[in-house]
Amino acid sequence: MSKLTPILAIASVTITESLRDRILYGVLAFGIGLILLSAVLSNVTLGWPVRIVTDLSISAISIGGSIMAILLGVRAVAGEIEKRLAYPVLARPISRASYVVGKYLGVVGTVYLNVLLMIAAATVMIATYSHEGSFQYPAAAYLTTLALLLLKLALIAAIAILFSAFTSSTVAFIASTGLVIAGHLTGELRFFLGQSESDLTRWIGDALYWTLPDLAAMESLSLLIHGQEIATGPTLVAVAYGGLYLAALLALASLIFERRDLA
Repeated sequence: MSKLTPILAIASVTITESLRDRILYGVLAFGIGLILLSAVLSNVTLGWPVRIVTDLSISAISIGGSIMAILLGVRAVAGEIEKRLAYPVLARPISRASYVVGKYLGVVGTVYLNVLLMIAAATVMIATYSHEGSFQYPAAAYLTTLALLLLKLALIAAIAILFSAFTSSTVAFIASTGLVIAGHLTGELRFFLGQSESDLTRWIGDALYWTLPDLAAMESLSLLIHGQEIATGPTLVAVAYGGLYLAALLALASLIFERRDLA
């Protein structure tokens, strides 16, 4: 039996179970609701309507997708252990690393299925408000923005899986949410602490900057909205950074879960 077989089986079961979760559809409705709301706000605020619709729509996808990734991620491992649903699976000849990776792929697959629905709604809205009957943005720039967003959501899911591997679902949710928020502010945090006269404070700022995930590096929405070029070099660097950080999180989660006492 291939080593991928149990991983894919766990991922498939995770997707099936997650799609039955009512909370998931609540978050999806929330995200699509924000996208539709962008049309109303574009008519009552100053500025280009298409920019407002784009900003609010993509931001809604990011927020909704992040909430899904955290909720599903922390429940994928910690929730299964708390309900004792993981024990029959782990009793089989399946490594704990395979279990963690399978759960992660299932979470990401579920998030992506729902996010694609939001992307479809956002694209229709943006096309509706685009000038002169054509889509407002170059296809390459628009798709790059969405691809970076999907990578960021995959990284957020890995963060949730990591905390879920060694703590309770409640603690994992709080820790994951805090780290995701901090990950969007690493640059600002480093700048703020760097203004201190204390060498220790500045060192802490640098250490946090290089340790925490830089989620802002995987965002190009501002460049897209203002028609600026989304350069290939920085994009490839962001992809490489996100991929390596994601792999490191999964490896650490697998290692921790392998050594965790589930008795």
